[in-house]
Amino acid sequence: MPDAETYLALLTRDADASPGLFGGTEGAVGRGPAATGSLADKSELVERLKAEIAYTGQITGIEADQDAVDAVLADAGESLSLILGEGPEATLGSADEAALEAVVRSDGSRPVLFVIDDFVDVTAPNIGRYDASLSLVEDGVRQVCQAVGRVDDPSGNAAPLGYHGTAWAVGEGLVITNYHVLQEIAPGGVRRDGTFEGRLTTGVAVQFGHEVRNPLPERRFPIRRVVSVGGEGADKYLDAATQLNFDGLDFAVLELEPVPGRPFPRPLPVARGDDLMTQGALATAGRAVYLVGYPGRSGGTTPELFERIFAGVKSFKRLSPGEIMASPGQVPNDPRNWVITHDASTLGGNSGSAVVDLETHGPTCLALHFAGQPGRQNWAYAFERMTGELAAALPAARP
Repeated sequence: MPDAETYLALLTRDADASPGLFGGTEGAVGRGPAATGSLADKSELVERLKAEIAYTGQITGIEADQDAVDAVLADAGESLSLILGEGPEATLGSADEAALEAVVRSDGSRPVLFVIDDFVDVTAPNIGRYDASLSLVEDGVRQVCQAVGRVDDPSGNAAPLGYHGTAWAVGEGLVITNYHVLQEIAPGGVRRDGTFEGRLTTGVAVQFGHEVRNPLPERRFPIRRVVSVGGEGADKYLDAATQLNFDGLDFAVLELEPVPGRPFPRPLPVARGDDLMTQGALATAGRAVYLVGYPGRSGGTTPELFERIFAGVKSFKRLSPGEIMASPGQVPNDPRNWVITHDASTLGGNSGSAVVDLETHGPTCLALHFAGQPGRQNWAYAFERMTGELAAALPAARP
């Protein structure tokens, strides 16, 4: 069941915090019972949710279902009354979780921001304290947004959205995504010792555009071949509850076909375990990060409450800020010590997204997101712990 303490921490306001991610005593978000801030007023939180709904309709041009809007606002009010009244001991159901996720996405705690012209709208009502921190690293954020694409599949296997997940430029003409995304575009394929045997579905491509409201020049590149894949992992490490195996690596590196007159996106820098400057210690708990991807399918950590309100909001490129919750070696059932957790808002289409540094090493990619479940459980592989497995795609370490 969802944890009331998690949502109380996300909704905590620090009165001394400046309007930026790194201001105040502990940043923008309190930490459980030790948080020093105070909770925002219930009516204020509901008004922010109303503003987010209105903004989403305005920016997408999609008319809201008013009955659904009324139901969402009523659910949010009831769930906020429960959690503000009973505190960490409140018992939350799935409906409460969905309502509270809508609140934290709209009040600036953990927003899901539309990407527009390779950046975000810093005036969006749900951006919260992230307006300043993202603006300070705008050039890096733009590079990340340009390098992130959808794994498109015109065959009908990806209906109704037309895509399976997210990929991003890791080398010249190379992208990285999850192995389970590759499985969707190469049904029946198998992996053996880092190689892939199977055929790609005809017409699959990576589309680096598809932003809301602002059509970009064509950025689609056909997928040519599979370069490498992660290992499967020993059966004994398969977790029955989550169906995840942290002994394996859920990644695939794909090569794209060149298109005349269409340059590949610039590859993103990737944290390395053999970098003498960083000592393999970037992906640590408490570090501010963000994801860029294409949330849209069911699954992930955040029920897509807004799909009850708007038809067609899914599949646009979005940016989700958050922080690393657990460092490598702190995640249970991880025999290789290469998994981290983070609390950015995700949906199923975020599979394959990069977890990008939002502090001193932006736009360095710290980890590869591969799974999320309700209750703010997100898992990603720390690149510093899998440098050898990505040798075919990564540039050499700095001398």
